[in-house]
Amino acid sequence: MIVPNKRFSLIALVTAMAWFSLLSSALATDSTNRNDETMGHGSAKDIVVAKVNGAVINMDQLMRTMSYISRTKHGSEEVSPLLAEKIKQEAIDQLVIEELAVQAAHAKIKNIPPEQIEAKIDAIKKSYKSEEAFQEYIKNEFGDMDGLKKQLQRSMPLELFISQEFGTKVKVSDQEVEDTYNERKSRLYVTNEFVQVNDLLFFLEPSSPESVPTIEKIKQSIIDKYDNNPRNFPSDSTFTLQKNMPLDKIKDKALYEAARGLKEYGWSAPINVDGNLHIVQLIGYKPAQNKSLQEVAPLLKQQINQEKLQAMLATWLAGIKEGAKIEIVDLTR
Repeated sequence: MIVPNKRFSLIALVTAMAWFSLLSSALATDSTNRNDETMGHGSAKDIVVAKVNGAVINMDQLMRTMSYISRTKHGSEEVSPLLAEKIKQEAIDQLVIEELAVQAAHAKIKNIPPEQIEAKIDAIKKSYKSEEAFQEYIKNEFGDMDGLKKQLQRSMPLELFISQEFGTKVKVSDQEVEDTYNERKSRLYVTNEFVQVNDLLFFLEPSSPESVPTIEKIKQSIIDKYDNNPRNFPSDSTFTLQKNMPLDKIKDKALYEAARGLKEYGWSAPINVDGNLHIVQLIGYKPAQNKSLQEVAPLLKQQINQEKLQAMLATWLAGIKEGAKIEIVDLTR
């Protein structure tokens, strides 16, 4: 299904696991940057920044692609002139490759039947809560329904092309699934329970009737006055803090058993370990896993399929510029 209001690039198609959702790269655009007035030059759609085998890439496309790259790759990083130029070059390269991919698709797949386009429009419409929201999307992104249909006529051949040229050629054997399972088993499928804590070790006499009330008072103070963060508590000679400590099920048995039953960032009662009093705060927990090959085989087969497909697409895209006529317009002149 096409995801509205989010721009996907063909480049991302190579690295994204859910590759099929990215086939709408020529369709789904970013609604946060729809201003056509650019640097006082009038309509950004009328300013040519590149030509690919005669097909025009305009300033509007470049600006939206640059905005997408800036947000997704650089976040809140300050965009210096040098970085802006780097983003611009990356955006142009991405748009050129996308255009070449679309041209390759249209060379083999001439037309998409009208009923398939209508079915795609229905799928998009169903992703919106109301007809009004859908119409607003159409207006903002494509101007009108004809604009949407033109974009679908451009993007759907690419979707079909990738499926036919690459998707149908990927094969995954049962042996590959088993070998991959064995390779990844210790990291992903068969893992021990993991418990991580902040451990406060107190220098107090366990037999003293004042020790437990003192510990409880400190614990409550951390919760109430120091954002439940023992790092913020003023250091003194009462205790020492071991931060982010993973516990061993055997070696740290008493602390381990106390911590694993806590809620995240919750605290244990005082625990006597070999004559020393502790309290622990649970900061990380993962349950044990023991997933068999039979359990994970269907999903694992899908993952291997996608990895192979990504490799094939990467190889194709790496050579897609060969023989193409690409003209980059120098706008500084």
